[in-house]
Amino acid sequence: MATDRENVAFNVLRNALYHTGRRMTFDRWNRWCNFAVIVLGAVAMADFFRNFGIGQSAVYTGGATALIGASQLVFDFAGRARDHQALQRDYYALLAEIEECDEPTIDQLSGWKGKMLRITGDEPPTLRALDCKAYNDAIGATEFYPQSERIFIPAWHRIWGQVWAFEGYHYKKLCELPEGHKARIPAG
Repeated sequence: MATDRENVAFNVLRNALYHTGRRMTFDRWNRWCNFAVIVLGAVAMADFFRNFGIGQSAVYTGGATALIGASQLVFDFAGRARDHQALQRDYYALLAEIEECDEPTIDQLSGWKGKMLRITGDEPPTLRALDCKAYNDAIGATEFYPQSERIFIPAWHRIWGQVWAFEGYHYKKLCELPEGHKARIPAG
């Protein structure tokens, strides 16, 4: 069983991994949108100049460029990536502080829990399937808990976890699943 120090370190690591994943997702979305805006804009302009007028193709590629550019401005993928980067940095700084102390006092443990809660207060709403993935990744990265403590994440939740919160869904640990169901769980 994990000690209080290991439990705090585990939860801080889980949160850091969650924000690493979110930052990478928003960075990826931002890069793809930038790419699409540039390519589609170039296609629209080339078509416009080639025809010296507004043709059908220029209208569609121009519309697609405007739609992608607008979504990029409205959803602010780059800004969200930076928010998660700051949270990731704060959690890793706290994890480093925890790692620097082998025999923490009760006051140190309380201080770390307080810092973790203060960082958590700055977080946007959590996407639960991604949080479960970060939990599983933290179990895989540490030896604090047995593998049976990993959480089963349904395939549908793995696919839509980047955009849907799955509020109210009860995720079960592998040790809570019926025996027949455990045999169908993919490795990893």
